Amino acid sequence: MPTICLRFRFPEQTKVRRLLEACGSILRQAVDYALDHHKTATFSIIQALYASCRAQYPDLHSAWIQSAVRAGAAVVHSFRNRQRRGKTQAERPALRRPFVYIHKSLLKVDWDGERLTVTFPVTPRDPEPVVLSFRPHHGYARLLDAWKSGKATMGEPTLTPNSISIPLKFPKVQPYSPKAVIGIDSNETNLTAYDEASQEFRVVDTGYAARVSRDHERRVRRGQRGKQNPRVRRKVAARHGRLRREKVATFWQGVALALIAWAASLGAALVLEDLKGMKGRLARQAKSRRLRRRLLNFWSVMTFHRILASKAAFYGVPLIFVDPRDTSRTCPVCGRVEEKLRGQVLACPCGLRMGRHEVAAVEIARRGMGLLGGLPPGQGSVGDPRGPSSGRGRGAPVRGHDGNAQATA
Repeated sequence: MPTICLRFRFPEQTKVRRLLEACGSILRQAVDYALDHHKTATFSIIQALYASCRAQYPDLHSAWIQSAVRAGAAVVHSFRNRQRRGKTQAERPALRRPFVYIHKSLLKVDWDGERLTVTFPVTPRDPEPVVLSFRPHHGYARLLDAWKSGKATMGEPTLTPNSISIPLKFPKVQPYSPKAVIGIDSNETNLTAYDEASQEFRVVDTGYAARVSRDHERRVRRGQRGKQNPRVRRKVAARHGRLRREKVATFWQGVALALIAWAASLGAALVLEDLKGMKGRLARQAKSRRLRRRLLNFWSVMTFHRILASKAAFYGVPLIFVDPRDTSRTCPVCGRVEEKLRGQVLACPCGLRMGRHEVAAVEIARRGMGLLGGLPPGQGSVGDPRGPSSGRGRGAPVRGHDGNAQATA
């Protein structure tokens, strides 16, 4: 079931701040208890801590205590998963900012088509509950209209001192059976797309994402100049990092929606290169320090792939991931692989001369077409997470919309 999270910011309120201070204290107690006593079940943590937390905060609604303990259990589960994968060496999770889930029994949400009003009490029989009012932009308004009409269900919102995140869960859309494919070659400054049916090329300039990243990196350097306090330097970097991520994600969302609309109008599947682990290989193999820095810091191709996969699953557009090996060096006419490709043009002995980005887009589309026509019956349509949607050859793992590996037949 695809989930879209609507995030709203609001000015700091004293009542919300005090609520989060109490919930943050309970959350830390839950984390410490779970780690010290090797507990994993949320119910056992609540059972052990509820009485002491209730005595510590007698005026707090009991639902807040339970939600804070559940948030602490979620932090512990995530931390232990990171430890198992070797992604952290810390002994305990760092709790930088308190958060808490708003229990549905406390929550009242009203949407009149223009303003969203969220109301919840802090204490039992609270005479002055917290009221948060927002005026969403058109994208959020469209999603809230769908929720109001019963096309989506609302999950449990997450509250922080200055924001609230509301998840909307939409029913899963079955991908249609594609009639054609669109191969997309992801390059540093553009996307080259090729429609196999009409043999049409489209080039999307994506240099804006890199320019935004460079601009905010320069702003971080200027903002940190002359400042010796590490906390101030981190604050400057965090502010520009957040702005950079938001701008880049907004840009890629627009690109992804345009490609999905194109594919849906043709009844086609989108074909991408499976670039998972690419940046790790670049960090190890790239000889030029400048090239490594440019590709690792300013090339946000994996952000685009993640957004496109999420949007494709939401709109039911099939998505295929293929092996990226030699896509720009394989002649689309004779199939010869050029050993050493120099410059931006592939000149094949068979007489073909074509830009390497166009060559890669054609080869990606043809590999996707091969997977499209070679699926065994009864395994689902291409792009359906229950069936194969990508591959690296026989016996290779395939990936669905969520990017997780699935077993092949």
